Amino acid sequence: MITDYQLPAGARIAPAFTLTVKNKVLEENISSRIISLSVTDNSGFVADTLNLTFDDSDGRLQMPARGTVLHLHLGWSKLALYDCGYFIVDTVTYSGAPDIITVTARSADLSGSFDTKLSQSYDDYTLGAIVRIISARNKLTLPVIPAELDSIKISHIDQTNEADSYFLTRLAQIYGAQVTVKNGSIIFYKASVGRTASGQALPWRTIERSDGDKYAFKLVDQLAYGGVKAQWHDVKTATTSNVDLKRTAGQNKGDADNSYIAGKNQNPLQLSKIYPDEETAKRAADSVFNQIQNDSSSFTIQLALGRADLSAQTPVNVQGFKEVIDNENWVINSAKHDINAKGFTTTLDLKIYIADITYQSSISQL
Repeated sequence: MITDYQLPAGARIAPAFTLTVKNKVLEENISSRIISLSVTDNSGFVADTLNLTFDDSDGRLQMPARGTVLHLHLGWSKLALYDCGYFIVDTVTYSGAPDIITVTARSADLSGSFDTKLSQSYDDYTLGAIVRIISARNKLTLPVIPAELDSIKISHIDQTNEADSYFLTRLAQIYGAQVTVKNGSIIFYKASVGRTASGQALPWRTIERSDGDKYAFKLVDQLAYGGVKAQWHDVKTATTSNVDLKRTAGQNKGDADNSYIAGKNQNPLQLSKIYPDEETAKRAADSVFNQIQNDSSSFTIQLALGRADLSAQTPVNVQGFKEVIDNENWVINSAKHDINAKGFTTTLDLKIYIADITYQSSISQL
């Protein structure tokens, strides 16, 4: 049973979609030629992708031109369809026999100038100011960035022969965030926190074991650190100190001190770099801490009935699996929707939801 996504009584269980080209619906005979359709919604600066396979056994289908803009809505018949966004055709393959045409398109927001390499130095800017400069350079609307990230001061950083997409990704990694472009705007946000493109909290979804027919949980033990230690040196007092961040009990639905997934607090990761001040050391430890939580475990599940309403960054609770899995809060890292001869399914890649993870900080001199 899908607890928050119910088909109406008597509804015909059949996938439905609309595909438009330059805001014009494809001719009915072209839509009926689609053998399979797959769309993947990703987190971060990874382009969303749309893959289409067309039947061209009669040889009458015209191959679409590269650069063609496609707009997809997806769901079930007799239900409102969900907007999956705009995609630009970049790869077309013609093969046979039987003759088929395969089209790959990527999200329109991540095309064009973002891949142009350039060099620029940024001195005495805030993180938000740098993001706004890049946004204006790529002719986008004002970016979305939370205040705690926007206000971070950066004394100096270089973008050397580096595309804006890579530079933004590097900035996000440094400050424990993720970045993407949706609806014509750069979204710079804390990783795995369940936010919409406008920065609003997404509603929680619940998925039960009976919703899926395939699933896999993976835990990487060497990444299951319970905390992070970072050193910083005060040149004025000639002292070196350690800042120690640990998960605290009570976050999520379990006790952090006994969390199977989070790791033991007595197993901290010591960063090798020595930072110039306490704030920088804390920020580095926080960034690495969040990345550890994100990478230490994953949970994938294929839903028997496709869920077009589920997209990247949606926070999720799961029920009916092992207790250690049910006790964690999750967030969708990517959602892949497939329509083919077997029906409509959705495959979710889940990561640990870290927005409500808290930690304690302690400082000790070395």
